[in-house]
Amino acid sequence: MAVDRSLWWSVWWPWALVWAATAIAVVVALGALGWAWRARRRFAPVREVPGLTFYLHEKSVMDLYLSGGYGDAMRREVEERVGTNTDRKINIKVRDVGVDGGRTSGREVVSRYISNAEPIAVIGVLLDVLEAAHGVVHVDLRERTIVRTTAVTRGHSDSPTLRLRAVDDYVSVRGSFRVAEHTDTRTVLLAPFGDPDDPEEGPQIRIECHPDGLRDDEIPDGPFRARCLGKVQSWKPTTGELVIRPIAIFQ
Repeated sequence: MAVDRSLWWSVWWPWALVWAATAIAVVVALGALGWAWRARRRFAPVREVPGLTFYLHEKSVMDLYLSGGYGDAMRREVEERVGTNTDRKINIKVRDVGVDGGRTSGREVVSRYISNAEPIAVIGVLLDVLEAAHGVVHVDLRERTIVRTTAVTRGHSDSPTLRLRAVDDYVSVRGSFRVAEHTDTRTVLLAPFGDPDDPEEGPQIRIECHPDGLRDDEIPDGPFRARCLGKVQSWKPTTGELVIRPIAIFQ
């Protein structure tokens, strides 16, 4: 019997070493993944809660998905939030309504999510995708500051100053806005640079909102603090207005 055990061990000991080494490697890999996950959660920046949704332009969200290189990231973020099964069938449950689909393309996944999810959830997807890709520049109009993130230094590292009109990335502009025009066809918001005694004094940020994108029938009276996610469109030197095309506005 001892001879049999010796013979068995002489044949199988190399495989035993391989199995043991494999088990150790698996344990080490799992430990490394766990550490990386905890480190990512520990050191990841805390995202600011956007607030109440004031405006959301769904077509602009789809334009962002279809162009600008953010499509795959948006699809993955949406799929992670709503869940997909092995047949690529999405299941979205919002406002107590179930929405099911068969094999669904990436565009359909994002489009359906935008149409059915709460606006604040859609904004969360936008911010997460843009922040992860360093594709948004943060601006505080009252303080006249621009956060020097990767999005800023990537294209303007040699310049000591940065003009907002020269920013090609998406911008997140915080300021004190007021309604300058409100009709059935558009709502125009203006916000001054800085904090002048007269809010109509000096250069202004101009935002033109489509009526379909307004999430609340009640337009604020007087100045109100808000944050606009959008794209710099043009500069009007005659009126001193920097036009930003809004994607979302929240308070």
